[in-house]
Amino acid sequence: MAGRTTWVYTGFSRRRGLVAVRSISIVGLGPAGAGAAAAASKLGVKPVVYEAMEKPGLKPCGRGLPVVDDGLPVRIPRDSILRRIRGARMYVDGEFLFEMREFLEGYIVDKTVMLEAIAVESDAEIYYRAKYKPGSSRVKLPGGGEARVEKGVFAGGHPYYGGLKITAVQWIMETGSRSDPVGDMLEIHFDTSLLGYAYVFPKEEGFIEVGIGGFATAGELRSRLERFISSRSDLRGLKRVKLEGARIAIGGLDLGLVDGMVKAGEAAGFVLPLTGEGIRPSLISGYEAAASLIEGGRPLERLRATPIARAVSMQKRILDLVAEMKVEERRRLLKSLTPRAHAEIALGMFRKHVLLRELARSPGALKLLGLATRLI
Repeated sequence: MAGRTTWVYTGFSRRRGLVAVRSISIVGLGPAGAGAAAAASKLGVKPVVYEAMEKPGLKPCGRGLPVVDDGLPVRIPRDSILRRIRGARMYVDGEFLFEMREFLEGYIVDKTVMLEAIAVESDAEIYYRAKYKPGSSRVKLPGGGEARVEKGVFAGGHPYYGGLKITAVQWIMETGSRSDPVGDMLEIHFDTSLLGYAYVFPKEEGFIEVGIGGFATAGELRSRLERFISSRSDLRGLKRVKLEGARIAIGGLDLGLVDGMVKAGEAAGFVLPLTGEGIRPSLISGYEAAASLIEGGRPLERLRATPIARAVSMQKRILDLVAEMKVEERRRLLKSLTPRAHAEIALGMFRKHVLLRELARSPGALKLLGLATRLI
């Protein structure tokens, strides 16, 4: 990568063990693949990465990367940071709830720049436009020929995920000289009839992403998105640059192997089901999977024991409970939770002392979910 890359350190404890291999195969250069490459480099092993697209990180998403206490296993390249996020504004069925600052912060990143920088920093050998052939343990290389891959990390994304998926659609919109609708904040608009939410996220300077995801068809989501945009005087006049859509794995963990390789990232269900956040969980899962393989451990057990795996499972349990509720019950629940409780659950923190304190201030939520006894 041309030029010098500077980094933001996020403080993640790194374990070292005995190195049993000289190189490791990684299928996919999404966040999980980048995390796996970083782990291999830290442990003195050469990562060999096979990416099907012409560049990494092309899947549409909100590009949010929150800053949490546990940090990340990699450093974030500064030149991949598009915006610093200082908080969020929350709405339920069109009604403003609150604004959160201080305990909900992070970055909007350029995924392509971030993932390439991590891979290059890891001294990875990268093959783009390298197509994996399911069932064969082989990758078809762009210039002809094949490479054999086995006993590595498989980060092939949602097509290899066996659980529940939903759809999200979004417009990239240009704000131009107009005032920015969100600035350094995220906007989350819960829709209790949809069991999902619309959002307005900042992108690079002069652009925003306006989208919606939930339990509906792509066509219905597109219609809901149009109604959401047309209801906002600060959005409906903006130039629409690009319409994007994606499938999101929100059914919880799906740990396992693909042709002998350990699944990580979205292929293994490392997406937070309530929010759809996938960059952070996938980075961590890829790192842990590769580290366990190289150290001669049991990668599936190690992945299952990670705090981020627990967060995925806890959020899935909450999602299942909320899905059984009537619309009015969902609305009361969302409106009764305190801002810090919303942040604690959304980020997958689930610290018992924080949640018990916040739920004590939200008796309606405690009654509806029974979080203190059923989930913690």
